[in-house]
Amino acid sequence: MTDQTVAYLREPPPEDDLWAGIPAEPAGPRSVGVTSEEYFEKRVRALEGELLDSAALDSIEPLEPVIADVLYRDTLARVYGASGTFKSFMTLDFAGCVGSGMTWHGQDVTQGPVIYLVAEGMRGIRKRVRAWEQHHGRKMTGVYFLPRPVQAMDPEWQVLVELCRRRKPALVVIDTQARVTVGIEENSNTEMGRVVDQMERLRGASEACVLLVHHTGHDGDRGRGATAVKGALQTELGVERTGKGLLDTQIKLKTGKQKDDEELGDVVFGLHQVALDGELKDDGQPVTSIVLVPLDPVTQPQARTGQQGRVEEIAAALDKANIPVTFGRDRLRHACSAIGIQARNDLLTEVIAYRKNRANHLSPNLSPDPEGTGQDE
Repeated sequence: MTDQTVAYLREPPPEDDLWAGIPAEPAGPRSVGVTSEEYFEKRVRALEGELLDSAALDSIEPLEPVIADVLYRDTLARVYGASGTFKSFMTLDFAGCVGSGMTWHGQDVTQGPVIYLVAEGMRGIRKRVRAWEQHHGRKMTGVYFLPRPVQAMDPEWQVLVELCRRRKPALVVIDTQARVTVGIEENSNTEMGRVVDQMERLRGASEACVLLVHHTGHDGDRGRGATAVKGALQTELGVERTGKGLLDTQIKLKTGKQKDDEELGDVVFGLHQVALDGELKDDGQPVTSIVLVPLDPVTQPQARTGQQGRVEEIAAALDKANIPVTFGRDRLRHACSAIGIQARNDLLTEVIAYRKNRANHLSPNLSPDPEGTGQDE
């Protein structure tokens, strides 16, 4: 054993080297008879005992899903997207479903507590939560919000780690990565490697899925900054937005990385505006917020089989939701948005005519009357 190794074992690691590979020799009087050489040999034998042969690999527990095919316990994950892509609405939806035990748009959920670090945008979080609760008809139970950024490289991070160790959440959301790494050069693999170590400490202590929310780089195709972070991730999800305005916007969630499991296919969402019950602005207008609703497959390009087929499928969905046949185009558009269907005005006009003709025992495929269907009746 070299003099350098002996010196290392006799002295504790420097304070900024919290992840030293070999623990320092336990503090205490040297008279106990334990030499540094003996301690080193004990550590070698202990490490040797951790070696696994092929048969022992079967004892390793498989990944436990938090949301099936999306997020897993005891892993690092990240959601990235450009500004204005509603990625925080997406992560809040994750949190609400995990905390309350509700399936996430058809994907099974393992219910558990959620700690949501709101490092930016705290003033808007109440409205988003109330809109989610009102839309789903249930409280967002099991989700706990920390309304300030705890810096990953500050001593207080260890306090957060200990809190999560005690609370054992299923999911920890850090929104956003940039706000908890202030002063860190995010393009430096060295500096971001230290940040990853801190995230791993949080993951290891809590055994939760630690989910970072992040912005895209210049190319818009990946998370901004050093590649050291992506290399440590089990899961990376991208959020993209197309269209403008409430009714034309579509939000796509795509899997950019799923290290050890099957990837979930792209999921497309629309926006639904919720007017909060009993809340008005000073000018008397309702207080509103947004929830994401999965779009019905009939509105997605891969499922389009012709105009008439779409008319019939949308009409069937409206019937199932008990949407009145008497609704004009404006009211029908909002009703469609609420159940996750988006359609152009010309398609809605045909749907209205189809449903009316069917209700009046006429041929449902008669050409729509272009007059009188543009306004609510």
